[in-house]
Amino acid sequence: MWLDECPSFWDEGRVRPLVTESGKVVLMCDSCSAVWPTLADFKEMEHVEPDEPDWAVTAGVHVRPGTFRWASERDVEVAGMSGLKWRP
Repeated sequence: MWLDECPSFWDEGRVRPLVTESGKVVLMCDSCSAVWPTLADFKEMEHVEPDEPDWAVTAGVHVRPGTFRWASERDVEVAGMSGLKWRP
């Protein structure tokens, strides 16, 4: 599922929810390195670009390769984002 096209002018990816190792649901472009820690950050176009070696999004939250997964509908519901218009 995806929410919107990546607002980054350099990319054409889709913004998808993912579950981090800490259990937090964040939004991430499936093509570039942009991550939005919260829905409010996405609305304000305030993204982070996690990088090696820690891949930090916010304190205690990272997107280190191999430690996250794309979110399911249930994950989105639990995170309080089910009211959004998700595309299949």
